[in-house]
Amino acid sequence: MNRRSLYITISLLMVIGAITTAYAADLAIYSGPTNAGWISQDAAKANAQTILNDSRMQGIFGNMDEFGDGDEVGYDSPLGQWMQDHTGNGQQDVYIAASGTAPSAVYQFPNVDPDGSNIENFIEDGNVFINVADWLLYMSYEGGVRSADNAADGAANVFDIPGLTYGNRGGPQIPTADGEKYIPSLAEFQSARPWHLEQFDGTDWEVTAFATSSDDPNTADPAVAVHIDGGIIAAMWQKDAPEWADGEDPRGIGVIEFIANWLTENGNLAPSTAVDPREKVAITWGKIKSHP
Repeated sequence: MNRRSLYITISLLMVIGAITTAYAADLAIYSGPTNAGWISQDAAKANAQTILNDSRMQGIFGNMDEFGDGDEVGYDSPLGQWMQDHTGNGQQDVYIAASGTAPSAVYQFPNVDPDGSNIENFIEDGNVFINVADWLLYMSYEGGVRSADNAADGAANVFDIPGLTYGNRGGPQIPTADGEKYIPSLAEFQSARPWHLEQFDGTDWEVTAFATSSDDPNTADPAVAVHIDGGIIAAMWQKDAPEWADGEDPRGIGVIEFIANWLTENGNLAPSTAVDPREKVAITWGKIKSHP
């Protein structure tokens, strides 16, 4: 191989590398102790593995970490440290509560830090929080023991919306056009803790509903809220279903579809300093042409 051919080969490999590493986000999943009436421990771990083993997720995230029992106690725990390390790091990262619970690594109970918790700082930095199963930030079961509840104040504090609730209301959730587009596996189901969409009117959050109730269109589940400053919170399948009764558990594959379809389109998973691969091609080709 002559010098010019070698240079072209190296340059093309650089282009391929730029394309395949366009996403530099990291992912953390918490699959530690659950509120067993809402999602079983086995189901939470199985959903976490479904996400971690998916080729789409492996292509989007630079690193994916799973945290379980013992990793979640306090801000200095492995999960707490992950959250702090991924706040202010210049990229949009994703935290998934596959257990539906709120360990003290992310939000110390009962409402110890109504402002400035790890999870609130993480979201205010423009990152993404996805909650599955139980009422978002309601309680911790770390160590297998039910904590003193944050109750509704957990979510209300992080959203900065006093009185925010996910109380039971409305009939079955039916996929919207956005639900059919972004979460194609989504099927009708009865949510136990749907979003109350009117509570977001006049706030700094814009909500996209993926399924709503035909008899109460102001209820939604799954749904996602985007803050005016870029932070994202999704709450999905907030239903008391230790094991999903109707076919395959939608909670793992549904989160995958949400991330791969909606979040890659509407989020900012690539770091702001990333070079556009097309620009990389132009720069590299210029160098090739100038070095005969």
